[in-house]
Amino acid sequence: MAEQWYYVVNGQRRGPVDSAALAALAREGVLDRSALVWREGLPEWMEASRFPEIFPASSPPPPPVPRAHDPSKKGFLGGIGARISTASELPTISGMPVREILIGGLQKRTGDEDIEEEFIVGTRSTTPDLATVDTTWPTPRVFWRIMAGALATYFLLYLGITQFGNSNFIPGLIVIGSFVVPFSVVILFFELNVPKNVSIYQVGKMLMLGGTLSLIATMFLFDFIPGSGVGAIIPALLTGVIEETGKALALLIVAFAPRYRYQLNGLLFGAAVGAGFAGFESAGYALNAAFEGGMDAAIDSITLRALLSPGGHVIWTAMVGSAIWRVKKDSPFRLDMLSHRDVVRRWGIAVILHGLWDADLYVHPYVQLAILVVVGWYIVLAILKQGLEEVADVKRASG
Repeated sequence: MAEQWYYVVNGQRRGPVDSAALAALAREGVLDRSALVWREGLPEWMEASRFPEIFPASSPPPPPVPRAHDPSKKGFLGGIGARISTASELPTISGMPVREILIGGLQKRTGDEDIEEEFIVGTRSTTPDLATVDTTWPTPRVFWRIMAGALATYFLLYLGITQFGNSNFIPGLIVIGSFVVPFSVVILFFELNVPKNVSIYQVGKMLMLGGTLSLIATMFLFDFIPGSGVGAIIPALLTGVIEETGKALALLIVAFAPRYRYQLNGLLFGAAVGAGFAGFESAGYALNAAFEGGMDAAIDSITLRALLSPGGHVIWTAMVGSAIWRVKKDSPFRLDMLSHRDVVRRWGIAVILHGLWDADLYVHPYVQLAILVVVGWYIVLAILKQGLEEVADVKRASG
């Protein structure tokens, strides 16, 4: 009997098929080299490029992978990364220039006019034609400048308090301090949205209105679902259920708009809602800290939450948003889409990451949070890879 293979395309596990059928899918471009495949006898899911019966040696070889990064090994970037991809039904991030995507833009000179041009997109007249969209790896260059400007503003407000003792600077310090990093990360997602079909107005609306509505929805859910909290694992997971559901509901503000059809759009909208939620929540914590322990306590609260925010609400809600738009595509949104397995899966991942974030585990807290940040961003980068492939597929189909 011929070997029976299973494979993952666009996050969906398919099969079984025989080797010849799998090789045909590879020749047709349906199956790319980084796609995960498995058959009986393999210890785990592996990349298709590793099997000559799928990608013969005559095909152009992939770039060499350093031994430590081999997905079949048990290193973090190999074995654990492959297991995360398998559990989340996402591609691995092997081959992605992660460093270039996240910090490559620091090496490029970006003037004020270039930054302004970056935001003139997303309206009916400024959305680029799909044929001109670049689906290669993006190199964001603006979000670092936004963060630098926000940090400078925060420093000046801090100077106003410490040097002049003027309490009028306190509200500004709390607001700017709470939103500095979350808003900057949203700008990163704005730049990663390669179709350029979402305007900065829509991003601002989702950050402010979506962030506020998600807080209100969460408060209602807290009244209906007892037992949430932090520390013990079950209350912490319940907190994740409530807050991730509240933020997901806020995404319905824009889910019905037909012109947003890409997974990358949902990634951006989710990040904006998550940043609004995180910013308002951090401002509340900082205000309470100022009442109880003075401005030093408020600044400590702001600093800690700002440092942790890139691995928290922003990316958790981005995961959920990406799933909603992955299911919706260019179809009219229906509420039953929220029960689709892809949405439920990524919502569940966000809940688990959120719950573990709030739980007291048997490791040092900073080690625990660092692991969760790395895992969260691994998933986000895998979604980015899948989202770029999605846009490329639509571009090829329309061409």
